[in-house]
Amino acid sequence: MSRTFPVLPPTYYRDHFLEMVGFVTSVYGEMLGEAEHDFVEGFLELSEAAQCLFVRMSNRKRQVFTFDDLDYGEIGDVAGGLDDLLDSGFARRLNAADYRAVLDAMTKPDVVEVARRHGLEIKTGWAKGRLVEHLLSHLPFADFASDFDLSGFVAPGQRDTLGFLLYLYFGRLNENLLSFTLRDLGVVSVREQDSYRARFHSLGEARGGYVYTAIVRALKSGEADIDALFDQLDALPEIQADFIEALRNTMLFLLGQGFEKRRDVERAIAVYERATAFDSRERVVRLLHGRGETDRVRAMLEAMLDSPADDEEFIFADDFYRRKFDKVRTSVFTDLLRTSEIIEVDELYRGFAEEAAIRHFAADGWSAHHTENGLWPSLFGLVFWDELFETGGMSSGFDLVPQCLKDRSFHRLFTAQIEAKLARVRGGQGLDIVRDTVMNHAGDDNGIVWWSDSLGPVMAQLLMSAPPEAVAAVLKRMSEDFYALRDGFPDLMLTRDGQIRFVEIKAEGDAVRRHQLARLNLLKGLGFAADIARVKYRIDPDQTYVVVDVETTGGRPPNDRVTEIGAVKIRGGQVVDEWHSLINPQRHIPGFITDLTGISNAMVADAPLFADVAESFAAFLQGAVFVAHNVNFDHGFIGAEFRRLDMRFRLPKLCTVSSMRKYYPGHESYSLGRLCQVYGIRLENHHRALDDARAAAELLLLINERRLKAA
Repeated sequence: MSRTFPVLPPTYYRDHFLEMVGFVTSVYGEMLGEAEHDFVEGFLELSEAAQCLFVRMSNRKRQVFTFDDLDYGEIGDVAGGLDDLLDSGFARRLNAADYRAVLDAMTKPDVVEVARRHGLEIKTGWAKGRLVEHLLSHLPFADFASDFDLSGFVAPGQRDTLGFLLYLYFGRLNENLLSFTLRDLGVVSVREQDSYRARFHSLGEARGGYVYTAIVRALKSGEADIDALFDQLDALPEIQADFIEALRNTMLFLLGQGFEKRRDVERAIAVYERATAFDSRERVVRLLHGRGETDRVRAMLEAMLDSPADDEEFIFADDFYRRKFDKVRTSVFTDLLRTSEIIEVDELYRGFAEEAAIRHFAADGWSAHHTENGLWPSLFGLVFWDELFETGGMSSGFDLVPQCLKDRSFHRLFTAQIEAKLARVRGGQGLDIVRDTVMNHAGDDNGIVWWSDSLGPVMAQLLMSAPPEAVAAVLKRMSEDFYALRDGFPDLMLTRDGQIRFVEIKAEGDAVRRHQLARLNLLKGLGFAADIARVKYRIDPDQTYVVVDVETTGGRPPNDRVTEIGAVKIRGGQVVDEWHSLINPQRHIPGFITDLTGISNAMVADAPLFADVAESFAAFLQGAVFVAHNVNFDHGFIGAEFRRLDMRFRLPKLCTVSSMRKYYPGHESYSLGRLCQVYGIRLENHHRALDDARAAAELLLLINERRLKAA
């Protein structure tokens, strides 16, 4: 099926550009500097053709253009518009700074021709990128320009000012207005709000954010000249806000990493020591210790222990000090794992440690939920929804997280409201606040609360089981620094008879990370039961399996659909239940499929849709290993059906084909029909779901006999 999109009006991109410019000037007003005001005034004085042309050029990734590149049919007078841009400085002729961009825009044969014309030794087998690097290294721009006609090239002007205006609007580096197009096509949703607050409090703060964000991007992409950046550190913008300090710390850490990769330890340490963040301070300690400067390391660690910046720094300093100076051989993390609870589960759950633990705790009477980093941030968003999203906390419709969380000003902007909400939580009214938010805003776009069918029940269990004072304490900490506490929380939340417990699950080989230990310590310090459980794998004869067979309209999900599901539940080596249904696939069943399965279009016409039976089937599968003959086929179709409904589907799998090959080798064929003949398994209606599932269940019993003997 082809998808059609609406025809865009001739001035579509220009109109969105004006929308952005109008928004920035109205929100920031006199805060804008001279360069920004000159840009806006100059743009508004351009002809319509020039405005449209500038926006189209600025929206493209390339940095230089030939006249042929500017063939936009919707712009009536491209030549006149280009003259207007050149006269006003919104476009310019090329210079040495554009050398690489020109070479990148040329075809490989043209680059080869330039190299040969100037007597450079090259090989035609070289990739274009290598050719470009060779010319940049061996052919000065002046020599290149002396015999290469650049008069047909132009570049959009004022890129830095344009980039800064887009940064003011989006709060991140944006080269173009693609987000507007995605919004209009319905791909990206935005929040509707009458008024927004400026995300920056001063022009200097905004410029600092822009500069450091650009440097961080260049460092991450490997495009930054780290030697030049090191020499310019003192000239970079001053820190005028917490978020700029965070950006500068990120920049310093990445720059230090760059010098470490070059084994320039001296400059790496010099860079790290400029930072205030823990990750850089940790690197200083480790590098100094590696150089044998133990007295200096001891002093740094003792300072960290006396006045740690956060829990993670204290944990690091305590662990490092004990191992290096108290001569303790193992780390606190290793000790913690060694003393943690052990959960033994079937080896089929490898890769599904959390699901295995949920099954284990459920068998012990706990209501277990995989909450991890979704629980506390979602609760925070639900409790403080009005302050975050409804009272001016947003900076533009494209924002999903308020700026006041990013710059850590939330607790200062809404001190009274936060304390009033926390007082209600301490008084046991947290669930009332959550229910009001869910009722009024469920499904609203945001970057904090992850809406799901289970959100309400999970929040109810949390708030009815947890001490209100402890819940309020976590929310208060998050209100002061949301980003510092948005991850690292334990994997599972367990509730039973008014009790609540949080558990971090670790499979074999997993390590405890500092931020995870810090969250456990935070929760334990507030009175929660919070600990670690290790998953150990073995063969479990009492494991629950669901053997599934599906019939379909064809062989490829998601284009083909399920027509029938049969499932057999086995526990402790015994069949304990069955599940079966025809399914209306909402599409035609081909004749050859009907010949194979016996399932016709008439048979499924009045059958339920998968959506009608999804919850029932999901409940039947709960806590089981998914088994099938050629399991990826059946698992793939069932997974596709659940994904269509945005329902989670994640179960460990066992394939009776591969398992029979492993434990019963030597057969010419491992088809279900042939194996049933060999082992005397009853199979009356082959290619009907429930009969095939029953037969595959008998194979599973054979497989488990051999698995247990081999263990």
